Amino acid sequence: MLRNKILILFLTVGNLVFSQSKKIDTVYIYEEIIIRDTIFIEKPFTKIDKAVFISENNKEDKLELTQNGVVIQIPVDTLVLITDKKRIEKAKSKSWFFGGKAHLGLSENSLFKEMGTPMNTGFGIGLWTRKELFNSNFSIGIGIDASYWMRPSSFNASQNDSRLNGYYFNSKKEPKLFHSIESKHFQLQIPVQVYYKIGKFTPSIGWFISASNYKTQFLGSSGALPLRFDEMQTFRAGALQTGYLLEMQYAVSERISVGIHFSSGKFNNLVFTNKDDKNQTFKIENKFTENKGFLQLIYTLK
Repeated sequence: MLRNKILILFLTVGNLVFSQSKKIDTVYIYEEIIIRDTIFIEKPFTKIDKAVFISENNKEDKLELTQNGVVIQIPVDTLVLITDKKRIEKAKSKSWFFGGKAHLGLSENSLFKEMGTPMNTGFGIGLWTRKELFNSNFSIGIGIDASYWMRPSSFNASQNDSRLNGYYFNSKKEPKLFHSIESKHFQLQIPVQVYYKIGKFTPSIGWFISASNYKTQFLGSSGALPLRFDEMQTFRAGALQTGYLLEMQYAVSERISVGIHFSSGKFNNLVFTNKDDKNQTFKIENKFTENKGFLQLIYTLK
């Protein structure tokens, strides 16, 4: 009886033990994700007093900038270089150049040489512009030069002989007797040149057209009867010249250059106009040549 009770108790306890199911605990792991946004503020340096690249062993390379006394160190690997393409293209496309010049030189005119007049001395100023073509070394330009030839030599036909001596008739069919011509005159010239830069030297060749005005005097009639050559009349002799030129420039600095210039041209005729009566004109078809040499000081605008 007791044995049965013990057996029943054993079976009951065993059943309770083996009937228990194993419970598994759930462990929750939370991962904290932090998102940080980087905001870049672009602030241009309007003026950098000093910029130094710092590179040391086992240290990060840095760019040290000094602005208004404040030192800023920037790691090189954080630099982002932004190319100002528009500004670079604008700088590359700058191919027009402008400037001015002053010159001093000598002139030899075949007409005055025949009259025994020595070489003339002159000075002047000019403006020029130049355009680069194909590459930065080759360019073409145009300008305008004003020169004053100041040697006051005068040829007198009553004392010497020349190709201008003789009688001429103006547009009113009135006779004029050549008396004198002065070598002192004003000249305006327009050159067209082709340049090629070789280091600091810039040789050029070109073509030019120029206009000169000479003071001349003729004996004419005052109109009083009987008609005779009783009045000295002043005429302006205009001459148009074309020719070629050679030039060599040397760049002393970025803006200043010095140069030597030679030109040779030919006049085909002289057109005489009365100073007091513009209707009195006549032309002499007489060819003569002129050679000029200059020393130049040239300034280039930025």
